[in-house]
Amino acid sequence: MRPMTAKWLQIVLVGGAATLLAAWIAVAATSAAVPAPEALWKSIKTLKQQHAIMPGSRPFQAGSRVADVYTVDLSNGPASRIIGPKGKITSVTRYPAGSLLVKENYDRARKLTSVAAMLKIDGYDRDDRNWLMASYSPAGKVLSYGKVSTCIACHRMVSKADFVFAPPPLQMLPVSVWKAFFPTQAISPTYRKLLASHPEAVIGGARP
Repeated sequence: MRPMTAKWLQIVLVGGAATLLAAWIAVAATSAAVPAPEALWKSIKTLKQQHAIMPGSRPFQAGSRVADVYTVDLSNGPASRIIGPKGKITSVTRYPAGSLLVKENYDRARKLTSVAAMLKIDGYDRDDRNWLMASYSPAGKVLSYGKVSTCIACHRMVSKADFVFAPPPLQMLPVSVWKAFFPTQAISPTYRKLLASHPEAVIGGARP
C-alpha cells in the first residue's frame, strides 16, 4: 500500500470537511424551519388580533370539557385556503406546509384557560404528517411543544382529515375517549347534549 502523500492527505481532509459542512448545513436548515416556542406564540397572537376564525367554525362554539366549555378556532392563510370559503374541514385530506391551526379554550365565564396549536413543517415528523404540536397558558407559557405523543394519539383518530378535527357538532369524541386522555376533567353538559342529539357525528361510531 502506497503511503499517503501530503497532497492526498490534503484532499482527504478537505473532502471530509466539506462532507461535515454539508451535513451541518442540512441539520441547521432543518432546525431553522422549526420556530422557537416564543415565535410560534407571536404568530398565534397575530391570528387572534386578526380575528382569523377558521372557516367552518364560529366564535365561542361548544367545547368538550368544563375546562373548555367554549372554544375559538383560528387558522392562517395556507390552512384557510385549503379548507375553502365553504368551511369543508372534513373534506381536507392534506394541509400544506406552513399551515397553522389554533384552538383557544375558554371556561364558562369565557375566560381564556389555555391555547393549543398545530403547525405543519415540511419534513418535521413524517410519521405524524409533519405536525408540530404545542400548548400554552393564557399568558404564553409553554405547556408542551414539539412531538407531543398524547396530542398525536388523539389526532390520529381523524387521520383521513390530516389529523384535524372539525368542531362540534360536526365531529365529536365519546366521553370514554375524553376520559382516557383527561381522567380528572369533567365533561361539559352542553357537549353531552350534543353527543346525544348527534350520534352520527361521533368518531368511529362509538357510543357517546
